[in-house]
Amino acid sequence: MALVPLLILLERLDSYFQKFRFLYLTFFIASCVALYWVGGFTHMRDPYLMMAGGLLLLAEPVFFSLIMLTYSFIRRKLGLTIALIALPAVWVTWEWLYAYGQFSFPWLTLGDTQTYYLQKIQFAEITGVYGISLWIVIINVLVFMLFLEAAKLGWKVTQRRSVLLIAAIAVLYITPTVYSFTVNENKFMRPSHNEVNIGIVQPNTDPWEKWTGENSLEGRWNQVKQFLSMTNAQRKDSIQISVWPETAVLFNLPSSRYYNDFRSAIDSMNVSIITGFVDYRFYENGEAPVGSSVIPGTSVRYDSYNSIMFAEPRVPFVQKYAKMRLVPFAERIPYAEKAPFLIEPLRWGVGISNWGIGKDSTVFEDHLHNSKFLAMVCYESIFPEFVSTFVKRGAQFLVFITNDSWWGNTSGARQHAQIAVLRAVENRRWVVRCANGGISCFIDPMGRMYDNTAMYTQASIVHRIEPRTEQTFYTRHGDWFARVCAVLALVAFVTAVAEGLWFKVKGSRVEGKTS
Repeated sequence: MALVPLLILLERLDSYFQKFRFLYLTFFIASCVALYWVGGFTHMRDPYLMMAGGLLLLAEPVFFSLIMLTYSFIRRKLGLTIALIALPAVWVTWEWLYAYGQFSFPWLTLGDTQTYYLQKIQFAEITGVYGISLWIVIINVLVFMLFLEAAKLGWKVTQRRSVLLIAAIAVLYITPTVYSFTVNENKFMRPSHNEVNIGIVQPNTDPWEKWTGENSLEGRWNQVKQFLSMTNAQRKDSIQISVWPETAVLFNLPSSRYYNDFRSAIDSMNVSIITGFVDYRFYENGEAPVGSSVIPGTSVRYDSYNSIMFAEPRVPFVQKYAKMRLVPFAERIPYAEKAPFLIEPLRWGVGISNWGIGKDSTVFEDHLHNSKFLAMVCYESIFPEFVSTFVKRGAQFLVFITNDSWWGNTSGARQHAQIAVLRAVENRRWVVRCANGGISCFIDPMGRMYDNTAMYTQASIVHRIEPRTEQTFYTRHGDWFARVCAVLALVAFVTAVAEGLWFKVKGSRVEGKTS
């Protein structure tokens, strides 16, 4: 019901400037509470990270204020009732649009708040997270209408209209729970012969030391050997695949002199490896795209990619994927190809700035166990339709690798882990989540977490998962629900604009006749 006081306040304000001031203050406080960790203000206090995080905290309130200003515009032109009807669609539309483009940061999607209440989110298999957002806003609207009705009647809630509103709120609140009882859990959880035993390696490596410390090839290979040692220790659990976190390998292992040693190790263990690594592409003179990096002191241009590779024992090739959705500023300057002169002044100096944007949407094939899966890096897991397109193309389980250790033991890592719950429910897929310093876990198709690791600990966990082939309505149709909301919101907004123009034209005619 957190939006209700804001709706009450907007009724008491006249000008858009007044409304914007209060809206900005409201959402600035909310953003600081939810996203205080983004600037690393409580950990390391890196100047670049604090600047980028500070700018984000200043920008996020503008986005949310635009939602409510759109509602206020419709309310002024078409009246309160139509504006309240339109508000849920307007909210969802803005959330959906915010997930597009290189400046996007849809971390605070309203539906994500319900991931601790699994009985309330099972219908996401139809609507995706945006259906949950709509559900929340509708409840807020009905509570606000009840407040207005009760205030008008001297705070009596026994009148017919008030009773109907209370009943509507109650029905709307319990409907997702009722839906959850209709979900056939056995359909997603029944055991089969096709299960895969997966191990997760959580090394708890300090990312600041990793990127700014030992950078010789031999030193970085020694880090890989530590991972291999932890994987070897998992063999007692008969694992078939071992998952390592984002940028576990800080060099292009398949092209290095250590690749044969790596290949021999996984062949002897008979374990496949999914790991983050740094991939490179060097360009000939004149072939480099705008926005690529240059080796200092030379004219050699290249792109580095925050990538994933999948290596199987006795399979002579590796499969690769390069991250496609990059964190604004921290990983790449948004639209750097349009303004390459900003790359060097705005580059973060810890080694992960100006990643190249991946182009190949790889669905990995596990030849040894006859399954397919997607593997994505960190930030990509917060984009619902982006994930579902890979599932639609055949991914039978989801692997998310990440490094949330940049921000210390804050709520950021916990929020990130919870968001993965929705990707599991939307697509009814097992999620394997491997984090450098936590939280690593397994999530089943109903959204339940298993074997959660503690933050900032070295850990090794193993779980048997079931690759699934059935596709949900959301998987097949993506953000269809958000698109319907966008059409409804557009109709309301255009009608409000037309209404304003009509009164303006009508007023001009009346004034002309009077003259």
